Amino acid sequence: MSTAVTESKSVVVTETVRHPVGGAVLVVLGAVLAVAALLWMPDGRATTFRLDQTVESGWTVGTFGIVVTLAVLTVLLGVLMLARAVSARMHGVIVGVAATALVIAVLSWVVTPGVGFPVEFVLATTLFLALPFIFGALSGVVCERSGVINLGIEGQFLAGAFTAVLFASITGNPYVGILAAVLSGMISTLLLAWLATRFEVNQLVTGVILNLLALGLTGFLFERLMRMDHSLNQPSTVPRIGGFLHDIGLGFLTDIPILGPVLFDQNLFVYVALACVFGLSYLLFHTRWGLRTRAVGEHPAAADAAGIDVNRLRFWNVTCAGALSGFGGAFFTIANNVAFSKNMTAALGFVALAVMIVGRWNPVGALWAALLFGFSSALQRFLNTMPGNPIPTEFLGMLPYVVTLVVVAGFIGKAVAPAADGIPYRPGDN
Repeated sequence: MSTAVTESKSVVVTETVRHPVGGAVLVVLGAVLAVAALLWMPDGRATTFRLDQTVESGWTVGTFGIVVTLAVLTVLLGVLMLARAVSARMHGVIVGVAATALVIAVLSWVVTPGVGFPVEFVLATTLFLALPFIFGALSGVVCERSGVINLGIEGQFLAGAFTAVLFASITGNPYVGILAAVLSGMISTLLLAWLATRFEVNQLVTGVILNLLALGLTGFLFERLMRMDHSLNQPSTVPRIGGFLHDIGLGFLTDIPILGPVLFDQNLFVYVALACVFGLSYLLFHTRWGLRTRAVGEHPAAADAAGIDVNRLRFWNVTCAGALSGFGGAFFTIANNVAFSKNMTAALGFVALAVMIVGRWNPVGALWAALLFGFSSALQRFLNTMPGNPIPTEFLGMLPYVVTLVVVAGFIGKAVAPAADGIPYRPGDN
C-alpha cells in the first residue's frame, strides 16, 4: 500500500505600493539643490572630510561635483518612486539612501573650506547623544507592545537623573547611582502599571500627572537637599572602555579608523544601550514572552482565551520597562558627569516617544530613529564651534522634529500602533 504525502508550501505575497507624493518630494528637493549649486556655488570650492581621532588624515573632494552628483541621485530615486510600485522594505531603503545623499550634499556645502568635517567626532558623538532616546524609546516599546501608553518617560528620566547623582554622591560610586536610577524608574512605572491595570484610569492623563509629580518632587528635593549641601550633587562618571582595552592588550581596537572611536572608546551606557536594543528585539520576536506580550497588545481577548493573564503580564512588563527609562535618566548626570539641575531633561522624554513612533514600535527601528536625533545634536555641537558657520544651528535642531512629523504623516509609510494600545482590559471582554 502506498501513501501519498502532499506538502503544502506557503506563499509569501509582498505588497507593492506606489508613492507619488514621496517621489515628487525627492525630485523637487534634488532639483532645487542641483539648481542652487549651479547658480550660487563658487568655482573651485573644496570640502575636506577628516578622520580626526585616529590617523589624522582625510580626503578632499570638489564641493560642486559631490553636491550635484548626490542631488541627481536623489532625483533619480524620486523618479523611481514615481514610476513604479515598490515594497515597503524597498521604499524604506530608497528613502534612507535619498536622505543620506541629501545630508552629505548639504554638509559638503555648509562646511567652511579649510576647516574640514570631523567624521569620527560627529559619528562617536551621534551614538553617545542618542542614548536617552534609545532608552526612552525602548521603555515605550515594551509598554505599548503590552497595550499600555507610557507618557511618563520624561518623569522617569528626571527621577533617574536625580537619584543617580544623589546616591553616587553619597556613596562615591557611580554604579550605585545607576542602580538607584533604575529602581526609581521602576517605581514610577509600577505606579502607572497599577493604576492602568487595577483601576483602568486614562493612561494619557496618568502619564502627564506622573511627569508633573516627578518635576515637582525632584525640584523640591533639589532645593531642600542639594542646594543646602553641594556634596550631594557631585556626580562621578564611568570610564571609557578604551583604557581597559589598552590594559589588556587590545588597545589597537581604538585606533581602527571610524570604528575605533565609535564602538571601542565609549562608556558603559553605550554598550548597555546596544545590548538592550538587540536583546529586546530577540525577546520580542523570538521568545514565548515576546509572543505573549505582542498578543496582549494586539488582541488581549484572544490572549485571555489562550490562558494568558493579560493584566498581570501588562503590570510586570510596564514595571520592568521603567528600568530602561530610569537608566536613561542616569545618562543626564552620570554619563555626562554633570550635576543635577531642575528640569534638566528638557522634555527629551517626549522626544523619545516620537523616536518610538518613527521606529514603528520596533527596538532596532528605534535605534535608527534615535541615531537620527543624535546626529542632529552632534551636528549642532560641531557647527556651533565651526568658524564661518553659514546657517543658524537652531534650524538643525528642528530637523529631527520635521522628520518625525513627515514620518507620522505617512511620507515613508504609515506608522500603526498596536491595536489595543492604551485600551484597558477587563477579563472576559470580547
